[in-house]
Amino acid sequence: MADLPDRIDSVMYPAGESLARVYAEALLGQTPSDVEAEEVAAELDAIVSLLEQVDGFEELLTAALLSQSERAAVVNRVFHGRVSEPVEALLNVMARGGRLGLLRPLRRVFRSALYDREGKREVTVTTAVPLTPAQRAQVAASLAEMLGAEPVLTTRVDEDVIGGMVVRVGDSIYDASVRAELGNLGGRLKHEIKLEAPGTGREQDAPSQEPAGTDEA
Repeated sequence: MADLPDRIDSVMYPAGESLARVYAEALLGQTPSDVEAEEVAAELDAIVSLLEQVDGFEELLTAALLSQSERAAVVNRVFHGRVSEPVEALLNVMARGGRLGLLRPLRRVFRSALYDREGKREVTVTTAVPLTPAQRAQVAASLAEMLGAEPVLTTRVDEDVIGGMVVRVGDSIYDASVRAELGNLGGRLKHEIKLEAPGTGREQDAPSQEPAGTDEA
Protein backbone atom coordinates (compact mmCIF):
# COMPACT_ATOMS: atom_id res chain seq x y z
CA MET A 1 0.00 0.00 0.00
CA ALA A 2 1.35 3.43 -0.91
CA ASP A 3 2.36 5.74 1.92
CA LEU A 4 -0.02 8.50 2.90
CA PRO A 5 1.26 12.07 2.53
CA ASP A 6 3.31 13.24 5.54
CA ARG A 7 1.09 16.27 6.12
CA ILE A 8 -2.34 14.75 6.53
CA ASP A 9 -5.65 16.57 6.63
CA SER A 10 -7.90 14.05 8.36
CA VAL A 11 -10.93 15.34 6.47
CA MET A 12 -9.28 14.78 3.10
CA TYR A 13 -7.65 11.52 4.19
CA PRO A 14 -10.03 9.45 6.35
CA ALA A 15 -7.33 6.76 6.57
CA GLY A 16 -5.19 9.35 8.37
CA GLU A 17 -7.86 9.79 11.04
CA SER A 18 -8.03 6.01 11.46
CA LEU A 19 -4.26 5.78 11.86
CA ALA A 20 -4.29 8.63 14.38
CA ARG A 21 -6.92 6.73 16.36
CA VAL A 22 -4.77 3.59 16.37
CA TYR A 23 -1.79 5.58 17.66
CA ALA A 24 -3.93 7.40 20.24
CA GLU A 25 -5.45 4.19 21.61
CA ALA A 26 -2.01 2.59 21.83
CA LEU A 27 -0.66 5.62 23.70
CA LEU A 28 -3.64 5.69 26.04
CA GLY A 29 -3.11 2.01 26.75
CA GLN A 30 0.43 2.85 27.89
CA THR A 31 -0.92 5.40 30.41
CA PRO A 32 -3.39 3.58 32.70
CA SER A 33 -3.32 6.41 35.24
CA ASP A 34 -5.61 9.31 34.31
CA VAL A 35 -3.16 11.73 35.95
CA GLU A 36 -0.35 10.44 33.75
CA ALA A 37 -2.62 10.50 30.71
CA GLU A 38 -3.48 14.16 31.38
CA GLU A 39 0.26 14.91 31.41
CA VAL A 40 0.62 13.10 28.08
CA ALA A 41 -2.27 15.14 26.65
CA ALA A 42 -0.51 18.32 27.79
CA GLU A 43 2.69 17.14 26.07
CA LEU A 44 0.80 16.58 22.83
CA ASP A 45 -0.69 20.08 23.14
CA ALA A 46 2.81 21.50 23.55
CA ILE A 47 4.14 19.60 20.53
CA VAL A 48 1.34 20.86 18.30
CA SER A 49 1.99 24.39 19.61
CA LEU A 50 5.61 24.02 18.50
CA LEU A 51 4.43 23.04 15.02
CA GLU A 52 2.38 26.23 14.85
CA GLN A 53 4.85 28.62 16.48
CA VAL A 54 8.29 27.56 15.21
CA ASP A 55 8.83 28.41 11.55
CA GLY A 56 9.94 25.43 9.54
CA PHE A 57 9.64 22.90 12.38
CA GLU A 58 6.74 20.97 10.88
CA GLU A 59 8.39 21.01 7.47
CA LEU A 60 11.54 19.58 9.02
CA LEU A 61 9.66 16.75 10.74
CA THR A 62 7.77 15.83 7.59
CA ALA A 63 10.43 16.53 4.95
CA ALA A 64 10.16 13.99 2.17
CA LEU A 65 13.89 14.17 1.51
CA LEU A 66 14.73 12.78 4.95
CA SER A 67 15.10 9.04 5.35
CA GLN A 68 13.27 7.22 8.14
CA SER A 69 16.43 7.03 10.23
CA GLU A 70 17.20 10.72 9.66
CA ARG A 71 13.67 11.70 10.67
CA ALA A 72 13.93 9.54 13.81
CA ALA A 73 17.29 11.20 14.61
CA VAL A 74 15.61 14.63 14.45
CA VAL A 75 12.91 13.43 16.83
CA ASN A 76 15.53 12.11 19.25
CA ARG A 77 17.52 15.37 19.20
CA VAL A 78 14.46 17.52 19.78
CA PHE A 79 12.40 15.44 22.21
CA HIS A 80 14.70 13.07 24.09
CA GLY A 81 14.45 13.83 27.81
CA ARG A 82 11.85 16.56 27.18
CA VAL A 83 8.75 14.36 26.92
CA SER A 84 7.63 11.23 28.71
CA GLU A 85 8.89 7.84 27.59
CA PRO A 86 5.53 6.74 26.04
CA VAL A 87 5.33 9.93 23.96
CA GLU A 88 8.97 9.71 22.87
CA ALA A 89 8.54 6.06 21.89
CA LEU A 90 5.43 6.87 19.85
CA LEU A 91 7.12 9.80 18.13
CA ASN A 92 9.94 7.47 17.07
CA VAL A 93 7.46 4.95 15.69
CA MET A 94 5.64 7.70 13.79
CA ALA A 95 8.94 9.12 12.49
CA ARG A 96 10.10 5.78 11.14
CA GLY A 97 6.72 5.21 9.53
CA GLY A 98 6.57 8.68 7.98
CA ARG A 99 3.49 9.56 10.04
CA LEU A 100 4.52 12.72 11.90
CA GLY A 101 1.96 14.58 9.79
CA LEU A 102 -0.63 12.92 12.05
CA LEU A 103 0.35 14.86 15.17
CA ARG A 104 -2.65 17.21 15.07
CA PRO A 105 -5.35 14.53 14.68
CA LEU A 106 -3.44 12.37 17.18
CA ARG A 107 -3.65 15.13 19.79
CA ARG A 108 -7.36 15.61 19.16
CA VAL A 109 -8.27 11.91 19.17
CA PHE A 110 -6.16 11.20 22.27
CA ARG A 111 -7.90 13.96 24.22
CA SER A 112 -11.33 12.73 23.13
CA ALA A 113 -10.49 9.12 24.08
CA LEU A 114 -9.17 10.27 27.46
CA TYR A 115 -12.36 12.21 28.15
CA ASP A 116 -14.37 9.08 27.36
CA ARG A 117 -12.27 7.07 29.81
CA GLU A 118 -12.69 9.73 32.50
CA GLY A 119 -16.46 9.89 31.99
CA LYS A 120 -16.33 13.40 30.56
CA ARG A 121 -18.04 14.95 27.54
CA GLU A 122 -16.83 17.81 25.39
CA VAL A 123 -19.48 20.52 25.18
CA THR A 124 -19.48 23.83 23.30
CA VAL A 125 -21.92 26.46 24.55
CA THR A 126 -22.58 29.52 22.38
CA THR A 127 -24.41 32.54 23.82
CA ALA A 128 -25.11 36.09 22.68
CA VAL A 129 -23.10 37.59 25.56
CA PRO A 130 -20.29 36.13 27.70
CA LEU A 131 -21.40 33.93 30.57
CA THR A 132 -20.52 35.03 34.07
CA PRO A 133 -18.84 32.46 36.35
CA ALA A 134 -22.20 31.84 38.05
CA GLN A 135 -23.96 31.30 34.73
CA ARG A 136 -21.22 28.99 33.52
CA ALA A 137 -21.52 26.93 36.72
CA GLN A 138 -25.28 26.64 36.26
CA VAL A 139 -24.89 25.52 32.65
CA ALA A 140 -22.29 22.95 33.68
CA ALA A 141 -24.51 21.59 36.47
CA SER A 142 -27.52 21.33 34.16
CA LEU A 143 -25.53 19.59 31.45
CA ALA A 144 -23.97 17.17 33.94
CA GLU A 145 -27.45 16.16 35.09
CA MET A 146 -28.71 15.80 31.53
CA LEU A 147 -25.70 13.93 30.14
CA GLY A 148 -24.85 11.82 33.16
CA ALA A 149 -21.21 12.85 32.69
CA GLU A 150 -18.92 15.72 33.62
CA PRO A 151 -19.06 18.34 30.85
CA VAL A 152 -15.83 19.95 29.66
CA LEU A 153 -17.11 23.35 28.59
CA THR A 154 -15.88 25.55 25.78
CA THR A 155 -17.82 28.81 25.68
CA ARG A 156 -18.21 31.04 22.65
CA VAL A 157 -19.95 34.33 21.99
CA ASP A 158 -22.11 34.95 18.91
CA GLU A 159 -24.32 38.04 18.92
CA ASP A 160 -26.66 36.35 16.44
CA VAL A 161 -27.78 33.92 19.17
CA ILE A 162 -30.62 36.13 20.36
CA GLY A 163 -31.89 35.53 23.88
CA GLY A 164 -30.81 31.90 24.16
CA MET A 165 -27.99 29.47 23.69
CA VAL A 166 -26.70 26.84 21.31
CA VAL A 167 -25.21 23.64 22.76
CA ARG A 168 -23.06 21.16 20.87
CA VAL A 169 -22.05 17.94 22.63
CA GLY A 170 -19.04 16.43 20.87
CA ASP A 171 -19.87 15.57 17.27
CA SER A 172 -23.13 13.83 18.09
CA ILE A 173 -26.51 14.62 16.54
CA TYR A 174 -29.34 14.44 19.07
CA ASP A 175 -32.98 13.61 18.52
CA ALA A 176 -35.86 16.01 19.08
CA SER A 177 -36.39 15.09 22.74
CA VAL A 178 -32.80 15.96 23.64
CA ARG A 179 -32.97 19.13 21.57
CA ALA A 180 -36.03 20.12 23.57
CA GLU A 181 -34.20 19.48 26.84
CA LEU A 182 -31.33 21.67 25.71
CA GLY A 183 -33.86 24.31 24.72
CA ASN A 184 -35.36 24.18 28.20
CA LEU A 185 -31.90 24.75 29.64
CA GLY A 186 -31.59 27.88 27.50
CA GLY A 187 -35.01 28.98 28.70
CA ARG A 188 -34.03 28.56 32.35
CA LEU A 189 -30.95 30.69 31.75
CA LYS A 190 -33.09 33.42 30.22
CA HIS A 191 -35.62 33.53 33.04
CA GLU A 192 -33.43 32.79 36.06
CA ILE A 193 -30.29 34.77 35.21
CA LYS A 194 -29.92 38.41 34.32
CA LEU A 195 -27.72 38.84 31.28
CA GLU A 196 -25.60 41.91 30.76
CA ALA A 197 -26.67 43.88 27.72
CA PRO A 198 -23.80 44.12 25.21
CA GLY A 199 -22.06 47.48 25.25
CA THR A 200 -24.12 48.96 28.11
CA GLY A 201 -22.41 47.62 31.23
CA ARG A 202 -25.92 47.26 32.69
CA GLU A 203 -27.94 44.18 33.49
CA GLN A 204 -31.27 43.60 31.83
CA ASP A 205 -33.95 40.97 32.08
CA ALA A 206 -33.65 38.38 29.34
CA PRO A 207 -36.46 38.56 26.74
CA SER A 208 -39.49 36.43 27.38
CA GLN A 209 -39.75 34.63 24.03
CA GLU A 210 -38.77 30.96 23.85
CA PRO A 211 -35.20 30.14 22.79
CA ALA A 212 -34.61 29.76 19.09
CA GLY A 213 -33.47 26.15 19.56
CA THR A 214 -30.22 24.31 19.59
CA ASP A 215 -29.68 23.39 15.94
CA GLU A 216 -26.30 24.49 14.71
CA ALA A 217 -25.17 24.28 11.13
